[in-house]
Amino acid sequence: MSIFLSMAAFALAASISPGPVNIVALGAGAQYGLAASMRHVTGATFGFALLLLFTGLGLHEVLSHWPYLTRIIQWAGVAFLFFMAYKLVVDDGQLGADTASKGPSLVSGAAMQWLIPFLIQ
Repeated sequence: MSIFLSMAAFALAASISPGPVNIVALGAGAQYGLAASMRHVTGATFGFALLLLFTGLGLHEVLSHWPYLTRIIQWAGVAFLFFMAYKLVVDDGQLGADTASKGPSLVSGAAMQWLIPFLIQ
């Protein structure tokens, strides 16, 4: 029971802290509205739940047996951060001006949850 409470406390603290996922969700809500923000948050929620589940099922053991997988995931995270930086550079800063875009996707929310922990190592 104590491990369940520890994991629940960690999940709560991680979900409400002002990290990159929450910042992107805030920006999506401001620029594209609630639906775009909820799409991103839903993806991040599923991504976090899967990451927590796989970690509990032994993902660390798999990565310790094949350390090159960790390196591949780290480089994927670097590429994702460069992509996000590029999007910031080319953005004109106008809220609501880009009507062609639908904002961040469900997949980008999940990708942020999966890639950022590997960059922090």
